[in-house]
Amino acid sequence: MRLVRSIINRHLFLVSFFLTALSVSQTYAQENSPYSRYGLGDLIPAQNILSRSMGGLSAAYSDYQAVNFSNPASYTGLKITTLDIGLDYTSRTLRSLNPPKKFTSANLVPSYVQIGLPLSKKREWGMNLGLRPVSRINYEIFTRTRIPNVDSVQYKYVGYGGTYQAYMGMAYGSKTLSVGFNTGYMFGNKEYSTRVSFINDSINYKSTISTDTSNFGGLFLNLGIQYKIKLSKDYTLKLGGTANLQSTLNANRSINRETIDFSPTEGIVVVDSVFKGQEQKGKIIYPGSWSAGFMIEKNENWMIGAEFNVEKWGNYRYYGESDKLKNSWTARFGGQFMPDNKSTKYWERVVYSAGLFFGTDPINYSKNVGYYAFTFGTRLPVRRNVYTNQYTTINTAFELGFRGNKTNEIRENIFRFSLGFNLSDIWFNKPKYQ
Repeated sequence: MRLVRSIINRHLFLVSFFLTALSVSQTYAQENSPYSRYGLGDLIPAQNILSRSMGGLSAAYSDYQAVNFSNPASYTGLKITTLDIGLDYTSRTLRSLNPPKKFTSANLVPSYVQIGLPLSKKREWGMNLGLRPVSRINYEIFTRTRIPNVDSVQYKYVGYGGTYQAYMGMAYGSKTLSVGFNTGYMFGNKEYSTRVSFINDSINYKSTISTDTSNFGGLFLNLGIQYKIKLSKDYTLKLGGTANLQSTLNANRSINRETIDFSPTEGIVVVDSVFKGQEQKGKIIYPGSWSAGFMIEKNENWMIGAEFNVEKWGNYRYYGESDKLKNSWTARFGGQFMPDNKSTKYWERVVYSAGLFFGTDPINYSKNVGYYAFTFGTRLPVRRNVYTNQYTTINTAFELGFRGNKTNEIRENIFRFSLGFNLSDIWFNKPKYQ
């Protein structure tokens, strides 16, 4: 009974940790990324933390203890009930060409919370339940210009919002072939505002503010397949592929165009409403994507692999309108290494990972915006007790990424540190001793 209470308390603690991190991220986030203006915002990495440390390899990756939600076919590899929680800290440095300036921002957000369940001892059958953020909108930009024969004017652009997925996935297969799916509800909101203020000492121009706010939600479906080929006694080739189907999200949109004034005591005061459009129903098209990759594994000592991803952001639509987005691709390479899984020395049982990825950014500028990054990380065993069937690990991933180059108007350097907790137990076993 004491063991059961201990297991429950650990899981409740980690779930509380995730919810607290979500609250902290909403309160203290100071991220400012102008790239999040387009589409549904900046995309949050769509892999678990173990995969991120290998350059994001996930199509062919499976592990008995890690929950790889990027390819649901991997759920057949789950042998232990696993609670998996991730947290991201992201630091961004923006550099503009005209005017030449430098801006920094930081953000702390939860990455995912999920629980993977093996459903059968005799068959390759697994399940996963989870919640994760998909994208994030957060920017505040000021620009100044002069309207000929009128006056100087300042524009303030502000955006907030994000997209999330609550999902359930299942996989079924044999020791060589497995197929799976994730399905659930995708939901979120986006709010854009533009404030125009004239700068004049003699004429009291009124300012204007335009806001566009929408809430949306709908079902989604992701498919996955994995195939294992035994090359020899020690070596295995793993092949994998995924297809994320295009989704149609139902949306409600409100548009306001107002003339405003500023009061030292009351703040912004609405003088007149130029236009109001409330509860406008429409559709948001979330584009599909696919990936394919392979991994070569030697027992539990090491694995290396490569992967190719394509995202169809050119199909994105917001109330029938496209955005400055285009189809993009990403190539990924990486691997991991464990010196000796049977050793009694701690650091020889640590898993060391590294990788890189590069590709095109979905934002469609006059000049191509590329993105590339280097990654590395560790899988640190905290507790391995074969008598209580508890396995705990702390996973880390470091990413140093670059968006754009010296010819782009805005360049972005990204440093991301991801921290994950895997708490696994063999549940539902009939006790043999009281």
